[in-house]
Amino acid sequence: MPSSIGSTPDEDIFVTIVRGLGRARMIREVIKVLDLVSKFERNPSLKLFNSILDVLVKEDIDLAREFYRKKMMGCGVRGDEYTFWSLMNEVAAPNEVTFNILISAYCREENLVQALVMLEKSFGYGFVPDVVTLTKVIEILSNVGRVSEAVEVLERVESKGGNVDVVAYNILIKGFCRTGKTKIAFRYLKEMENKGCLPNVDTYNALISGFCEAGMLDSALDVFHEMKTAGISWNFVTYDTLIGGLCSGGRTKDGFKILELMEESKGGSGGRISPYNSVVYGLYKENRMDEAVEFLTKMGKMFPRAVDRSFRILGFCEEGCVENAKRVYDQMTGEGGVPSAIVYAYLIHGLCQKGFAKEAIELTSEMFKLAYFPIASTFNALINEFCSQGKVGSAIKFPGGHD
Repeated sequence: MPSSIGSTPDEDIFVTIVRGLGRARMIREVIKVLDLVSKFERNPSLKLFNSILDVLVKEDIDLAREFYRKKMMGCGVRGDEYTFWSLMNEVAAPNEVTFNILISAYCREENLVQALVMLEKSFGYGFVPDVVTLTKVIEILSNVGRVSEAVEVLERVESKGGNVDVVAYNILIKGFCRTGKTKIAFRYLKEMENKGCLPNVDTYNALISGFCEAGMLDSALDVFHEMKTAGISWNFVTYDTLIGGLCSGGRTKDGFKILELMEESKGGSGGRISPYNSVVYGLYKENRMDEAVEFLTKMGKMFPRAVDRSFRILGFCEEGCVENAKRVYDQMTGEGGVPSAIVYAYLIHGLCQKGFAKEAIELTSEMFKLAYFPIASTFNALINEFCSQGKVGSAIKFPGGHD
């Protein structure tokens, strides 16, 4: 066959060819229509895939499943309602593979209602989907805040003799933490242990993050130390999460101790600056500006480029050259650098002194995105600038800071 054939036929012509081959029961030839389409340098449409699937399910359901997995899913083609019901309706006795395919497909489409319908049908037929499929259902439920329903799915699976793994439990724990139910999340750590499903470092990291977010810093530290007892090695995420939580929670001294443990560990920070920025933020939040600058100086050995730019920004601000400071800041962030809280504080003060209230507000928004909350002196600089410009209304509306 030539490599290129005239103008591209309409899609319906290919569908007609598929149906004709189907009526002639030339099943293997039906699949080859995809190759014919590629000769015209075009991608097969979902309509064509569904037409081929229609033929296959009537003749050989195993071949239909293989076609769906390899040709459709393998090419990143997402099925629609017609696809899924074609697979389902032509099966006199569906098996686990059928349900795994359908539930996974609905999950991929984030069609939670149909995924749950298929899950119920699989239970009705006496099948329990595999752990990967079940984990997808649990994940979607947890992500939309329906963690209690995710628990119900997990419990029903276990009651039917099915198994879920540590990944599914981790998703549940993260879901509970995300909704502020950290104590329940911790209970599931114990429950999974009792069922012989051993937690891993991700399990503990999720709990530490949850406790830090909830302000339960002693509990976060307890989980941190429990990891060592359980033989689970701390990783960078463990250190970074706990240091950030402690420093933002007003316990910079404890955060610094964890930082020292990280530095003594085999991997250390791995060249990542975030835990060090957390310490700077903690010192800034406690209004210990001189100590924050001193700590920033010590960071220079590990992060010379970031620290050099930080001090250039601080220097320009002190000299009143805020435009130059902002230029260095833009260069730093443009290259993926993450400035510390003290850099933002100096810039905001400098911009306010020069009457650039709008730019100062924009930087304050950037601080919030990094979970840096300005202290009273930073907020006061902004409010004073609004007032000096006669924008008292804006100053009143502006959120107040607190130490």
